[in-house]
Amino acid sequence: MNKRFLLSIHKWLGLIAGIFILIMGLTGSILVFDDEIEQFIQRDVIHQPNSDQPVSLDNAYTSITRKHPNWDVRFTVIPDKAGRAIEAEIRRPDDRRYLYLHPVTGDIMRDLDSESTFSYWMLKLHYQLHSGFTGEIILLIAGLMFIGSLITGFWFYRKAIKRVLTFKIRPRFRNLQSTSSELHRSVGVWALIFNLITAVTGVVIMLIIVQTHLQSDGDSPSLPDPPAVEASLDKVMETARQSHPGFDPSYMRMPAQPDRQITLYGHMDSDLPIHYEFSNYVQFDPETGRESNAFFVRNQPVTTHLLSFTYPLHFGDWGGIIIKILYCLFGLAPAILSITGFIIWLQRERKKRGLQRQKNPSLGPFQSQEKSSRIDETLEETVV
Repeated sequence: MNKRFLLSIHKWLGLIAGIFILIMGLTGSILVFDDEIEQFIQRDVIHQPNSDQPVSLDNAYTSITRKHPNWDVRFTVIPDKAGRAIEAEIRRPDDRRYLYLHPVTGDIMRDLDSESTFSYWMLKLHYQLHSGFTGEIILLIAGLMFIGSLITGFWFYRKAIKRVLTFKIRPRFRNLQSTSSELHRSVGVWALIFNLITAVTGVVIMLIIVQTHLQSDGDSPSLPDPPAVEASLDKVMETARQSHPGFDPSYMRMPAQPDRQITLYGHMDSDLPIHYEFSNYVQFDPETGRESNAFFVRNQPVTTHLLSFTYPLHFGDWGGIIIKILYCLFGLAPAILSITGFIIWLQRERKKRGLQRQKNPSLGPFQSQEKSSRIDETLEETVV
C-alpha cells in the first residue's frame, strides 16, 4: 500500500474527527470517576449516622410517589446498611431528577434536577454534545473515523512498534515539531490496544443509542402511568436473594406502565468482574410480589457475554481503583493524539509553504518536483 496515500487517509481521518475525539477523550477520563465525584459533591446527605434499623425501600417509594406521582422510578443505589442514603432516579419524557432519601424513614433529603448535576452534564457532553440525536450521530461518525485512524496509524507505525515498546527509539524533544511527533508516536503505540477497545465499545454503545432512537420512529414517549404497588419492595429484595443464591440486586426499576413488572438488576457471584453489573435481572408481580421472570447472563450465548462486557470495558467499571486510574490516564491518549496530530499537520503545512516561497526560480520543472518529493519524504520521516 502506498505510504503517502495511507498517511493522507490517517491525517484526514484524524483532522476531521479531531475535535470530537478531543472532547470524548477528556470527558471519558473524567467520567471514569463520575460516581466518586458525585458522592463527594453530595457527601453531606449520602453519609448518614449509623443505625441498627433496617433499610426501607417501602418507605422510600411511598415518599417518592407522594411527592412525584406518575413518574418512572428507579432505585439506583440500595444500601445494605442504614449508614448510607438510598438514591433514586425518576424520569419523564422531558425530565429527569435525582433523589437522595433517608435509608430508614424514606424521607426525601435532596431533590435535584439532573441538569444541575456534574456527572449527568458531563455524560450528555460525552454521548451527544448536548445536541440530542444530532450529537449522537456526529459522535458515532467520529468514533468510526477514530477507529479508521487507529487502524491506518497502526499500519503506518507498525515497523516502529517494537522499538517504541522496548525504548530503542530515543525521544527527540527538541522543538514543537519533534515533541509532537514523539508524543504522537509513543502515545499512539502504548495506548493502541486501549484506544481500540474504548473506540469499538463506544461505537457499539452509540449504535445501540441511535438504533433505539430510530426504532421509536420519532414518536413521543408515553407519560408514565404506574400501577398501584401492593407488594413489599423489601420483601421482594429478600425473596430474590433467597431464591437465587449468589444474586446481588443493586438496582430496582419500578413498573412505569400497568403491564410492567418490578425488575431487580444485579451481579451474580459466578459472573466475571468484567461483566456489566446489571447483566442479570429478576422480575416480580407488583400486586402479589411473586416472581414472574428471571434472566442470568451465565445461561446465555457468547454474543450476550460480549455485549455485557461493552459498558465496563468502555468506562473502566470492572477492576477497582487501580483500573480506574489507568483508564483515566490512558483516556487522555485520544486527546493527546488529536492535539499532537493537529500540530504535526500545521507544522508540516507551514514548512511546505515556506519552502515553496524560497524555491529557486531557476530550478527546472523536474528539479522542482524532485525537491518537493524530498521535502515530503523528510516530513514523513519526522512523523514516523
